[in-house]
Amino acid sequence: MNRLLVFIQFCILSLHIGLSAQETDPYTLPDFPIRKGVSAPFAGMADGRLIVAGGCNFPDTPAAEGGRKAFYDAIYAIELTHDSATWSLLSTLPEPIAYGATVTTSKGLVCIGGQNAQGPQTSVWQLDADGHLTHLPSLPAPVDNGGAALIGHTVYVTGGNQPDGKKALYALNLDNPTDWKRLADYPGLQRIQPIVLSSDNRLFLIGGYSFDAASKTCIPSTDMLSYDPSTDTWSNLDAIVPEKDGTLRCLAGGSGICKEGRLYLTGGVNLTIFRQAMEGKAPADYMRKSPDWYRFNDDLLIYDLQAGNWSIYPDMPGLARAGGILLEYQDRLYMICGEIKPGIRTPQITVMPRKGWKNP
Repeated sequence: MNRLLVFIQFCILSLHIGLSAQETDPYTLPDFPIRKGVSAPFAGMADGRLIVAGGCNFPDTPAAEGGRKAFYDAIYAIELTHDSATWSLLSTLPEPIAYGATVTTSKGLVCIGGQNAQGPQTSVWQLDADGHLTHLPSLPAPVDNGGAALIGHTVYVTGGNQPDGKKALYALNLDNPTDWKRLADYPGLQRIQPIVLSSDNRLFLIGGYSFDAASKTCIPSTDMLSYDPSTDTWSNLDAIVPEKDGTLRCLAGGSGICKEGRLYLTGGVNLTIFRQAMEGKAPADYMRKSPDWYRFNDDLLIYDLQAGNWSIYPDMPGLARAGGILLEYQDRLYMICGEIKPGIRTPQITVMPRKGWKNP
Protein backbone atom coordinates (compact mmCIF):
# COMPACT_ATOMS: atom_id res chain seq x y z
CA MET A 1 0.00 0.00 0.00
CA ASN A 2 1.55 3.30 -1.01
CA ARG A 3 1.84 6.23 1.36
CA LEU A 4 -0.65 8.43 -0.49
CA LEU A 5 -3.36 5.79 -0.15
CA VAL A 6 -2.58 5.34 3.54
CA PHE A 7 -2.82 9.11 4.07
CA ILE A 8 -6.21 9.24 2.30
CA GLN A 9 -7.48 6.39 4.48
CA PHE A 10 -6.20 8.19 7.56
CA CYS A 11 -8.16 11.33 6.59
CA ILE A 12 -11.32 9.32 5.96
CA LEU A 13 -11.02 7.57 9.32
CA SER A 14 -10.45 10.87 11.10
CA LEU A 15 -13.44 12.52 9.41
CA HIS A 16 -15.58 9.49 10.24
CA ILE A 17 -15.44 10.46 13.88
CA GLY A 18 -17.36 13.65 13.10
CA LEU A 19 -16.25 15.45 16.26
CA SER A 20 -13.58 18.01 17.01
CA ALA A 21 -10.47 16.87 18.84
CA GLN A 22 -10.32 20.28 20.47
CA GLU A 23 -13.57 20.07 22.48
CA THR A 24 -13.02 21.15 26.04
CA ASP A 25 -14.54 20.20 29.36
CA PRO A 26 -14.67 22.51 32.38
CA TYR A 27 -13.87 19.51 34.57
CA THR A 28 -10.17 19.35 35.38
CA LEU A 29 -7.97 17.74 38.00
CA PRO A 30 -5.09 19.31 39.91
CA ASP A 31 -1.59 18.15 39.04
CA PHE A 32 -0.29 14.99 40.64
CA PRO A 33 1.42 15.95 43.94
CA ILE A 34 4.90 14.59 43.13
CA ARG A 35 6.45 17.77 41.78
CA LYS A 36 7.92 16.56 38.48
CA GLY A 37 5.35 13.86 37.90
CA VAL A 38 6.04 10.16 37.47
CA SER A 39 5.94 7.54 34.77
CA ALA A 40 4.88 3.90 34.96
CA PRO A 41 2.95 4.03 38.25
CA PHE A 42 0.20 1.69 39.38
CA ALA A 43 -3.10 3.47 38.67
CA GLY A 44 -6.80 2.68 38.63
CA MET A 45 -10.28 3.57 39.85
CA ALA A 46 -11.81 2.40 43.13
CA ASP A 47 -15.10 3.59 44.68
CA GLY A 48 -15.09 6.87 42.78
CA ARG A 49 -11.45 7.54 43.53
CA LEU A 50 -8.51 7.76 41.18
CA ILE A 51 -5.62 5.99 42.90
CA VAL A 52 -2.01 6.40 41.77
CA ALA A 53 0.83 4.57 43.51
CA GLY A 54 4.57 4.36 43.00
CA GLY A 55 6.19 5.44 39.74
CA CYS A 56 9.56 6.98 38.99
CA ASN A 57 11.24 10.18 37.79
CA PHE A 58 14.49 12.13 37.82
CA PRO A 59 13.86 14.54 40.72
CA ASP A 60 17.15 16.44 40.81
CA THR A 61 19.58 16.16 37.91
CA PRO A 62 17.89 15.55 34.53
CA ALA A 63 18.48 12.26 32.76
CA ALA A 64 20.20 14.17 29.93
CA GLU A 65 22.87 15.22 32.45
CA GLY A 66 23.34 11.78 33.97
CA GLY A 67 20.73 12.12 36.71
CA ARG A 68 19.76 9.20 38.90
CA LYS A 69 16.26 7.76 38.64
CA ALA A 70 14.16 7.80 41.82
CA PHE A 71 11.39 5.31 42.62
CA TYR A 72 8.40 6.17 44.82
CA ASP A 73 6.22 4.29 47.29
CA ALA A 74 3.50 6.88 47.99
CA ILE A 75 -0.16 5.98 47.37
CA TYR A 76 -2.25 9.02 46.45
CA ALA A 77 -5.97 9.33 45.76
CA ILE A 78 -8.39 11.97 44.55
CA GLU A 79 -12.19 11.89 44.62
CA LEU A 80 -13.60 12.01 41.10
CA THR A 81 -17.10 12.73 42.39
CA HIS A 82 -16.14 16.19 43.73
CA ASP A 83 -15.10 18.96 41.34
CA SER A 84 -13.01 20.71 44.00
CA ALA A 85 -11.27 17.57 45.28
CA THR A 86 -7.57 17.55 46.10
CA TRP A 87 -5.01 14.77 46.24
CA SER A 88 -4.55 12.98 49.56
CA LEU A 89 -1.82 10.62 50.71
CA LEU A 90 -3.47 7.31 51.62
CA SER A 91 -0.49 5.15 52.63
CA THR A 92 2.66 3.71 51.11
CA LEU A 93 3.59 0.63 49.13
CA PRO A 94 5.83 -1.94 50.85
CA GLU A 95 8.70 -0.62 48.70
CA PRO A 96 9.33 2.04 46.05
CA ILE A 97 8.48 0.62 42.64
CA ALA A 98 7.50 1.43 39.04
CA TYR A 99 6.96 -0.38 35.72
CA GLY A 100 4.43 -2.80 37.18
CA ALA A 101 0.97 -3.70 35.89
CA THR A 102 -2.41 -2.74 37.35
CA VAL A 103 -5.81 -4.39 37.15
CA THR A 104 -8.97 -2.78 38.54
CA THR A 105 -11.34 -5.18 40.32
CA SER A 106 -14.47 -4.81 42.46
CA LYS A 107 -12.24 -4.86 45.54
CA GLY A 108 -9.74 -2.28 44.35
CA LEU A 109 -6.51 -2.48 42.39
CA VAL A 110 -4.24 -5.47 41.89
CA CYS A 111 -0.65 -4.20 41.61
CA ILE A 112 1.65 -6.69 39.92
CA GLY A 113 5.42 -6.97 39.60
CA GLY A 114 7.51 -4.04 38.43
CA GLN A 115 11.03 -2.83 38.95
CA ASN A 116 12.97 -0.64 41.37
CA ALA A 117 16.56 0.10 42.31
CA GLN A 118 16.94 -3.51 43.48
CA GLY A 119 15.82 -4.91 40.14
CA PRO A 120 12.73 -6.71 38.78
CA GLN A 121 10.09 -7.76 41.32
CA THR A 122 7.54 -10.56 41.76
CA SER A 123 5.33 -9.06 44.48
CA VAL A 124 1.56 -8.73 44.00
CA TRP A 125 -0.75 -6.64 46.18
CA GLN A 126 -4.46 -5.92 46.44
CA LEU A 127 -4.94 -2.19 47.12
CA ASP A 128 -8.37 -0.95 48.25
CA ALA A 129 -9.89 2.52 47.98
CA ASP A 130 -8.64 3.47 51.46
CA GLY A 131 -5.03 2.53 50.78
CA HIS A 132 -5.06 -0.79 52.64
CA LEU A 133 -2.82 -3.48 51.16
CA THR A 134 -3.37 -7.24 51.11
CA HIS A 135 -0.61 -9.53 49.88
CA LEU A 136 -1.50 -11.88 47.04
CA PRO A 137 0.64 -14.78 45.78
CA SER A 138 3.85 -13.56 44.15
CA LEU A 139 4.49 -14.15 40.48
CA PRO A 140 6.46 -17.32 39.66
CA ALA A 141 9.09 -15.07 38.03
CA PRO A 142 9.64 -11.31 37.91
CA VAL A 143 7.81 -9.28 35.27
CA ASP A 144 8.41 -5.59 34.61
CA ASN A 145 7.26 -3.37 31.74
CA GLY A 146 4.50 -5.87 31.00
CA GLY A 147 0.74 -5.58 31.22
CA ALA A 148 -2.28 -7.18 32.86
CA ALA A 149 -6.03 -7.44 32.40
CA LEU A 150 -9.04 -9.04 34.06
CA ILE A 151 -11.40 -11.60 32.53
CA GLY A 152 -14.19 -12.54 34.92
CA HIS A 153 -12.43 -13.06 38.24
CA THR A 154 -9.09 -14.06 36.75
CA VAL A 155 -6.08 -11.75 36.37
CA TYR A 156 -3.82 -12.32 33.36
CA VAL A 157 -0.25 -10.98 33.18
CA THR A 158 2.07 -11.12 30.18
CA GLY A 159 4.59 -9.26 28.06
CA GLY A 160 7.44 -7.16 29.43
CA ASN A 161 10.85 -8.15 30.64
CA GLN A 162 10.89 -11.73 31.86
CA PRO A 163 13.89 -13.90 32.82
CA ASP A 164 15.81 -15.32 29.85
CA GLY A 165 13.56 -13.49 27.40
CA LYS A 166 10.57 -15.64 28.26
CA LYS A 167 7.11 -14.82 26.89
CA ALA A 168 4.99 -16.38 29.62
CA LEU A 169 1.32 -15.73 30.29
CA TYR A 170 0.32 -16.09 33.95
CA ALA A 171 -3.18 -16.29 35.45
CA LEU A 172 -4.49 -15.94 39.01
CA ASN A 173 -8.08 -16.75 40.02
CA LEU A 174 -9.05 -14.08 42.55
CA ASP A 175 -11.86 -16.27 43.91
CA ASN A 176 -9.24 -18.77 45.05
CA PRO A 177 -5.89 -16.94 44.86
CA THR A 178 -3.56 -19.75 45.89
CA ASP A 179 -1.02 -19.62 43.08
CA TRP A 180 -0.39 -18.37 39.56
CA LYS A 181 -0.91 -20.74 36.65
CA ARG A 182 1.36 -20.56 33.63
CA LEU A 183 -0.55 -20.70 30.35
CA ALA A 184 0.52 -20.71 26.69
CA ASP A 185 3.41 -18.41 25.81
CA TYR A 186 2.52 -15.71 23.33
CA PRO A 187 4.03 -16.27 19.86
CA GLY A 188 6.72 -14.31 18.05
CA LEU A 189 9.25 -11.95 19.57
CA GLN A 190 9.28 -10.68 23.12
CA ARG A 191 7.03 -7.64 23.70
CA ILE A 192 8.34 -5.06 26.19
CA GLN A 193 6.04 -2.19 27.16
CA PRO A 194 2.97 -3.53 25.32
CA ILE A 195 -0.66 -2.63 25.96
CA VAL A 196 -2.63 -5.50 27.52
CA LEU A 197 -6.45 -5.33 27.54
CA SER A 198 -9.45 -7.65 27.75
CA SER A 199 -13.00 -7.81 26.41
CA ASP A 200 -15.57 -10.46 27.28
CA ASN A 201 -13.56 -13.69 27.07
CA ARG A 202 -10.53 -12.50 25.12
CA LEU A 203 -7.17 -11.03 26.05
CA PHE A 204 -5.29 -8.65 23.77
CA LEU A 205 -1.53 -8.07 23.56
CA ILE A 206 -0.81 -4.93 21.55
CA GLY A 207 2.46 -3.51 20.23
CA GLY A 208 5.62 -3.38 22.33
CA TYR A 209 9.17 -4.12 21.25
CA SER A 210 12.00 -6.60 21.63
CA PHE A 211 15.63 -5.69 22.19
CA ASP A 212 18.79 -7.75 21.85
CA ALA A 213 21.45 -5.97 23.91
CA ALA A 214 24.30 -8.02 22.46
CA SER A 215 23.59 -7.01 18.87
CA LYS A 216 21.85 -3.73 19.74
CA THR A 217 18.88 -4.79 17.65
CA CYS A 218 15.45 -3.33 18.42
CA ILE A 219 12.39 -4.82 16.72
CA PRO A 220 9.10 -3.05 17.44
CA SER A 221 5.86 -5.04 17.15
CA THR A 222 3.28 -3.39 14.91
CA ASP A 223 0.39 -5.77 15.41
CA MET A 224 -2.10 -7.09 17.97
CA LEU A 225 -2.48 -10.62 19.30
CA SER A 226 -5.59 -12.21 20.79
CA TYR A 227 -5.72 -14.95 23.45
CA ASP A 228 -8.65 -17.30 24.03
CA PRO A 229 -8.71 -18.68 27.61
CA SER A 230 -11.16 -21.43 26.67
CA THR A 231 -8.63 -23.05 24.33
CA ASP A 232 -5.39 -21.62 25.77
CA THR A 233 -4.39 -20.43 22.31
CA TRP A 234 -3.07 -17.24 20.73
CA SER A 235 -3.92 -15.82 17.31
CA ASN A 236 -3.17 -12.72 15.27
CA LEU A 237 -5.87 -10.06 15.58
CA ASP A 238 -4.82 -7.24 13.22
CA ALA A 239 -2.08 -4.78 12.37
CA ILE A 240 -1.95 -1.49 14.25
CA VAL A 241 -3.16 1.32 12.00
CA PRO A 242 -0.16 3.18 10.49
CA GLU A 243 0.81 6.79 11.08
CA LYS A 244 -0.74 9.40 8.79
CA ASP A 245 2.44 9.35 6.64
CA GLY A 246 2.20 5.60 6.18
CA THR A 247 4.97 4.65 8.60
CA LEU A 248 4.34 1.88 11.11
CA ARG A 249 3.28 2.25 14.75
CA CYS A 250 4.33 0.09 17.68
CA LEU A 251 2.60 1.91 20.60
CA ALA A 252 5.44 0.84 22.94
CA GLY A 253 4.97 2.66 26.22
CA GLY A 254 1.37 3.44 25.29
CA SER A 255 -1.81 2.71 27.19
CA GLY A 256 -5.43 1.87 26.51
CA ILE A 257 -8.86 0.81 27.69
CA CYS A 258 -11.52 -1.50 26.33
CA LYS A 259 -15.14 -0.34 26.44
CA GLU A 260 -18.30 -1.53 24.68
CA GLY A 261 -16.42 -3.77 22.27
CA ARG A 262 -13.82 -1.20 21.25
CA LEU A 263 -10.14 -0.83 22.05
CA TYR A 264 -9.07 2.76 22.75
CA LEU A 265 -5.30 3.08 22.36
CA THR A 266 -2.99 6.06 22.69
CA GLY A 267 0.41 7.32 23.80
CA GLY A 268 3.67 5.55 23.20
CA VAL A 269 6.82 6.25 21.27
CA ASN A 270 7.45 6.91 17.59
CA LEU A 271 8.70 3.66 16.09
CA THR A 272 11.50 5.05 13.91
CA ILE A 273 12.91 7.55 16.39
CA PHE A 274 12.75 5.06 19.26
CA ARG A 275 14.39 2.25 17.31
CA GLN A 276 17.26 4.49 16.22
CA ALA A 277 17.86 5.53 19.83
CA MET A 278 17.78 1.95 21.12
CA GLU A 279 20.26 0.86 18.43
CA GLY A 280 22.67 3.70 19.20
CA LYS A 281 21.92 5.63 16.01
CA ALA A 282 20.31 8.73 17.54
CA PRO A 283 21.90 12.18 17.19
CA ALA A 284 24.35 13.28 19.86
CA ASP A 285 21.83 15.71 21.34
CA TYR A 286 19.05 13.12 21.42
CA MET A 287 18.14 13.72 25.08
CA ARG A 288 18.03 17.50 24.65
CA LYS A 289 15.44 17.86 21.91
CA SER A 290 12.08 19.55 22.48
CA PRO A 291 9.16 17.19 23.29
CA ASP A 292 7.60 17.59 19.82
CA TRP A 293 10.75 16.24 18.16
CA TYR A 294 10.23 12.74 19.62
CA ARG A 295 6.78 12.45 18.03
CA PHE A 296 5.17 10.51 20.84
CA ASN A 297 1.76 9.32 19.66
CA ASP A 298 -1.06 11.76 20.43
CA ASP A 299 -3.70 10.11 18.22
CA LEU A 300 -6.52 8.26 19.94
CA LEU A 301 -6.90 5.03 17.97
CA ILE A 302 -10.17 3.12 18.19
CA TYR A 303 -10.45 -0.49 17.06
CA ASP A 304 -13.93 -1.99 16.75
CA LEU A 305 -13.56 -5.64 17.70
CA GLN A 306 -16.71 -6.79 15.93
CA ALA A 307 -16.26 -4.84 12.70
CA GLY A 308 -12.48 -5.22 12.67
CA ASN A 309 -11.85 -1.63 11.62
CA TRP A 310 -10.15 1.53 12.90
CA SER A 311 -11.28 5.06 13.68
CA ILE A 312 -8.94 7.86 14.70
CA TYR A 313 -9.12 11.06 16.69
CA PRO A 314 -5.87 12.74 15.50
CA ASP A 315 -3.64 15.11 17.46
CA MET A 316 -5.33 14.99 20.86
CA PRO A 317 -3.80 17.42 23.39
CA GLY A 318 -2.26 15.80 26.45
CA LEU A 319 -2.06 12.22 25.14
CA ALA A 320 1.50 12.23 23.81
CA ARG A 321 2.90 10.32 26.77
CA ALA A 322 5.07 7.26 27.24
CA GLY A 323 4.57 5.42 30.51
CA GLY A 324 1.31 7.26 31.17
CA ILE A 325 -1.80 5.35 32.24
CA LEU A 326 -5.08 5.74 30.34
CA LEU A 327 -8.22 5.19 32.45
CA GLU A 328 -11.96 5.73 32.02
CA TYR A 329 -14.57 6.75 34.57
CA GLN A 330 -18.14 7.91 33.91
CA ASP A 331 -17.44 8.58 30.24
CA ARG A 332 -14.32 10.67 30.84
CA LEU A 333 -10.86 9.54 29.81
CA TYR A 334 -7.95 10.25 32.13
CA MET A 335 -4.30 10.19 31.06
CA ILE A 336 -2.19 9.88 34.20
CA CYS A 337 1.27 11.50 34.21
CA GLY A 338 3.92 9.78 32.03
CA GLU A 339 6.90 11.03 30.04
CA ILE A 340 6.53 13.91 27.59
CA LYS A 341 10.04 13.13 26.27
CA PRO A 342 12.79 10.71 27.35
CA GLY A 343 13.67 11.41 30.98
CA ILE A 344 11.10 14.19 31.51
CA ARG A 345 7.82 13.39 33.29
CA THR A 346 4.73 15.51 33.79
CA PRO A 347 2.41 15.81 36.82
CA GLN A 348 -0.51 16.71 34.54
CA ILE A 349 -3.68 14.62 34.52
CA THR A 350 -5.35 15.05 31.12
CA VAL A 351 -9.14 14.81 31.29
CA MET A 352 -11.13 14.20 28.11
CA PRO A 353 -14.94 14.38 28.05
CA ARG A 354 -17.21 11.91 26.29
CA LYS A 355 -17.74 14.17 23.26
CA GLY A 356 -13.99 14.30 22.77
CA TRP A 357 -13.43 10.56 22.45
CA LYS A 358 -16.44 8.28 22.35
CA ASN A 359 -18.25 7.22 19.19
CA PRO A 360 -21.88 8.39 19.20
